[in-house]
Amino acid sequence: MRARSFKPRPAALPAALVLIATALLVDGGVASAHLGSPDVFFEGNAGPYPLLVTIRPPEVIPGVAVVDVQAPDDQLGLVTLVPTPLRGPGAVLPPTADVAHAEVGDPHRFSAKLWFMASGSWQVRVHVDGPRGAGDLAVPVPALALRTKTMQRGLGLGLAALLAFLVAGMISIVGASVRDAALEPGQQADGQRRRRSRVAQTVAAAVLTALVLGGATWWGDEASGYGQNVYKPLALQASTAVGGDGVITLSLTLTDPGWAKSRRLDDLVPDHDHLMHLYVVRVPAMDVVAHLHPDQGQPGKFQRALPALPPGDYQLFADIVHQTGLAETATTIVTLPAAKGGGPIGDDALGTGRALAADAATTRAFRMPDGGQVVWLGGDSADPLRAGRTTWFRFRVDGADGKPATDVTPYMGMAGHAAFIKDDRSVFAHIHPSGSVSMATLALIESGNGSGVSADPHAAHKGHAGHHAAALPPEIAFPYACPKPGLYRIVVQFKRGDVIQTAFFSARVD
Repeated sequence: MRARSFKPRPAALPAALVLIATALLVDGGVASAHLGSPDVFFEGNAGPYPLLVTIRPPEVIPGVAVVDVQAPDDQLGLVTLVPTPLRGPGAVLPPTADVAHAEVGDPHRFSAKLWFMASGSWQVRVHVDGPRGAGDLAVPVPALALRTKTMQRGLGLGLAALLAFLVAGMISIVGASVRDAALEPGQQADGQRRRRSRVAQTVAAAVLTALVLGGATWWGDEASGYGQNVYKPLALQASTAVGGDGVITLSLTLTDPGWAKSRRLDDLVPDHDHLMHLYVVRVPAMDVVAHLHPDQGQPGKFQRALPALPPGDYQLFADIVHQTGLAETATTIVTLPAAKGGGPIGDDALGTGRALAADAATTRAFRMPDGGQVVWLGGDSADPLRAGRTTWFRFRVDGADGKPATDVTPYMGMAGHAAFIKDDRSVFAHIHPSGSVSMATLALIESGNGSGVSADPHAAHKGHAGHHAAALPPEIAFPYACPKPGLYRIVVQFKRGDVIQTAFFSARVD
């Protein structure tokens, strides 16, 4: 039996291959859950050990989070980490924990990578063993898909070229098999065989085109389905009305643009005793900042009479916490007319400072109206601030006599509150001395899983000197990492006696 010879002929590239290349190079949109600052920073005690935990959640779900644990004062022997849902059955049946490994040359720092397999409110449980026994700490973390990852352009082009080669090869093989399969060696195909070959190639091209288009449609449906899970922040609408007394009333309405069915607007829980923490920042100068607490009338609808604010454009940043533990920040811009207004009431605060100029350098001191000042003591080292590097921002409150103040008292349960705002307003973060975690979410951990974290929403802060004490130390520190280079406005608010004060700083981040 003689061997059959095959003579592949070149075939034209089907137009569908262009569609393949297009499908492989589809780009996804980018969304942000916390106004450009999704990382979690938390300082708390695991038994006798103070820890600073930094969690960098994945941008896509499922995805890998990077967890960094710093123990400044102790030589820990073992650190393990395990992610669980914030509440529900999964919270009481954790999987096997991962061991965090000490950094080379730094026995105080441990790191590990953890998989988050589903979107929602999660926690990372940290267990440590050391010379003074064992301890545990739970850190809430939102696991949200923030974008659809983009295929690298080179990889997409390479895969498209490979697919084109395979399709062209298959068409050629089909044509050659019809034309030459029955020929004897050396025999040439006649006109009839050539016509049959062209017909077979046409049919094969049509079938393969249909398969490729079907695959592209399936791929598009999958991408669209995933896109529905990409986080969409709440929309915030603001309006103002000037009353007969000349005071402006600010009305706010939260609306859901359509994201997770589990997100509701009638399930907000108090954080520091308030359903909403609203920062009102005059832009672009960022020289006037009010920290207000609007009252909710109906679900998603809030109102607040404004203190005396100069007219102009203001960016609003509204922090809320859902019963699920999910904390969100909604933002919008409102223009305020000239109007009357009184001083701040209750826990509200209002401060003014110098405009944030584009060429501003890092400032180290802010003079208060009462003659005192707030001194920025710097970070953990003399190195310049760098984007993405967790740093303790330490401030000291001095009295008018130049000495450290002795009358700093808790402000809404904290030694202080700080807002980090990038000059282009792409970043906003409301930070406490314990980090970026809301106290309301911490309380939900205890109520939902019995993990050992106290139901006291301020429990994590009791490791901080003087929490709920009559007088606090004059130094206030905030753990945070500016997410990208640029110029930031830092607003520090604290309480001396019964007076809430606001200090302004600018910071250059490399």
